[in-house]
Amino acid sequence: MIFSRKHRYLYEAALLEIYDRCFSSGSSFPTRQELVHAIYDLVGRRPDLLLDEDDLVEGLPEVVSKGRRRLKFAGTGGETGDRVLKAAQQIYQGLVRTGWLEEEEYGLKITVDMPMGALLVVQRLSSLNSDVSQRFGGLVVHIKTSLELVEKLSVGSPEKTRSSAVHALREARVQADQFVRTLRAILADLRRIRKSLLESKNLRQKMDTYFEEFIGELILKDFQAILTFNHPYRFRDQIIGMARRIVNTPDLLDIVAAGYVEIGIKPDADGARDEAVSDLLSIETTFETVTEMFERIASFRRGLEMRLRNTVKYAEQGERGLSSRARALVARMEALLAADPDRYAEPSVPSQIARIFVPWSERQLAPQRQARSAIEVKPLAARPFDPVYEFRKRMRAEYLERISPSPERVRQFLQCISAPYHTIEARFVVLRTIDDFLAFDAARRYALTQEIPGPIGREFELQYLPDSQPHDCEWLRCSNFSIRRLGGSTRQEVRHAE
Repeated sequence: MIFSRKHRYLYEAALLEIYDRCFSSGSSFPTRQELVHAIYDLVGRRPDLLLDEDDLVEGLPEVVSKGRRRLKFAGTGGETGDRVLKAAQQIYQGLVRTGWLEEEEYGLKITVDMPMGALLVVQRLSSLNSDVSQRFGGLVVHIKTSLELVEKLSVGSPEKTRSSAVHALREARVQADQFVRTLRAILADLRRIRKSLLESKNLRQKMDTYFEEFIGELILKDFQAILTFNHPYRFRDQIIGMARRIVNTPDLLDIVAAGYVEIGIKPDADGARDEAVSDLLSIETTFETVTEMFERIASFRRGLEMRLRNTVKYAEQGERGLSSRARALVARMEALLAADPDRYAEPSVPSQIARIFVPWSERQLAPQRQARSAIEVKPLAARPFDPVYEFRKRMRAEYLERISPSPERVRQFLQCISAPYHTIEARFVVLRTIDDFLAFDAARRYALTQEIPGPIGREFELQYLPDSQPHDCEWLRCSNFSIRRLGGSTRQEVRHAE
């Protein structure tokens, strides 16, 4: 509400000032007059937030406390001082009325506190105001270290070690989500810089945007954090492999689930086990799909670098490049005159000058402006056919379709490995091709999450069996699960049921 009114910028600055003074650190409980005084000092430092250009002053008169609830001027307040003090009191009352601040009475003393929701919003606003660039530092290294701690756990590990590893795993899930938000923030910065370039009115604004925002704020901060020791590709395969091994090791999952119960994440062991599997799958999925995000960032970066290259190229071919060459030519001519003044004493060069005449002709006149012709409707030209582009497009579509098997393909694979009204365990399934591996991995995920698509759920039952022997072959090692085929339904029957 306060950010949609007349003094929305003053409200924003007042909230940040109050947060930095009273609620950013420590556990202070300021009084009403202290916050009004803080807002008054803010307007004194930034009078443009409240006063008009005609009313701007160098400084406001100082105010002091009088009693428990009043403020007065140390000297003569004046009309401007009274107006600013009254506005500060109104801003404070507006923050209390809209719920950003809460008053509480302790006897005769009234203290002010900030609710949790407002505190979280202002805290995020303060962080954005202090540093827009979102850098993640050593998040990737920390996630890798956390998974290593969990993988080293055993039944005989000390209780302190197990508790630290479980807390580290939970924090790694949060940091993986933060890592994705960091990449999205970099993409948002790139889009913002591209918009600023398109809105630049002259060459100076373009160059300022390139060197201050693109190179100074983004390249030297965010890209430095990504393209150095903390690059996600450095530890991507290790993180994915460790997450999969932990999920497929029942003993480790039991230890992690017990730790989740101890720290209060879930009340029972089954819920804690599901939560641990969810955290590990989230970390695995994050680093499996990070490639697409980096391709987008690289595409944006190449586009901006191309714009920068073209801007510099055409700037050199413009007036600035011509003036620099002319300046060098004049310097050379002055050097020749200074070296031999007698030789160039005459200001003219003896030569034959052709007679200047102006030929007149009706063909040299500018043509008269004709009436604007109407727009003619014509068929659009056909798009030129590029066989290489079409081939790459088809190959990419086939790759995406193959790497992410559809429920129908998974259903066909399960039909091939099981007979009607029979049950087979995953540890006895033999994988022969890459398509078998992809379909089997998809079925494993369905069994873990119990999010089974309709075409598969109507014909098969997938049940997770963590306590039995795992599936172990040259393709992968994973926890065991059962595949129970309900009947011999055909594809036509499944389509009819849908």
